[in-house]
Formats: sequence, structure tokens, C-alpha cells
Amino acid sequence: MKTEIYEVDPFTSRKDKLITTIDSDYRFERQDEIFIDGARSMKVRVINVVVRLAGGDMERELLVMKL
Repeated sequence: MKTEIYEVDPFTSRKDKLITTIDSDYRFERQDEIFIDGARSMKVRVINVVVRLAGGDMERELLVMKL
């Protein structure tokens, strides 16, 4: 499933910057911690998972806070 990972503003919890997009069937849940390696290596915690159904396709957004 296409999964977009967005960083949220720590004070308002509003969606901010797109960190990365992945294709994964993993079932992410609140409080999961993810280590992202690459140009912007970071550790984040999932604070919300949003699943969208559109035209038979599923897409997911993870809203994460940098730790």
C-alpha cells in the first residue's frame, strides 16, 4: 500500500512536510517508532494513521513527530 509519511508541527499537530513515500503492507499503529535512514536520518513516533479509499485503491498517511 502506498504510504506517505508526514512530519507534524509539535505544537499544533498539523500536517507539515512530506518526509518520504514508501510501499508497505505493514500495519502501522499509534505510538510505533520508526527509524528513517538516508539524507535526513531521524527517529519518529507515529501519532496518527489516516487511510483513504479512492477508486478501489487504498492510500495511507502517517503523521509522525520527530523524537
